[in-house]
Amino acid sequence: MQRTLALAAAAALGAMAVGTAATAADFGRAAPVVPVYPAYVPAQYVVVPQISYRCMRWTERCDRRWGVGSPRFARCMWRHGC
Repeated sequence: MQRTLALAAAAALGAMAVGTAATAADFGRAAPVVPVYPAYVPAQYVVVPQISYRCMRWTERCDRRWGVGSPRFARCMWRHGC
């Protein structure tokens, strides 16, 4: 009985040690710097890309055929001029 209790306590302490080592793994790195942007940007500096509806359709078709991010998707979009 005592041996089982000692093994269970050791297992619990070991699990806690492993859990704390995993959470403490990224200490020492600097926090990511978040850029601060002004709340108001004048309209003359806002860039809105014009979207071609033809390219939107080809994006859907190439995505269905090849999946986004694959080289064949990029080739499909390039072949259709998008």
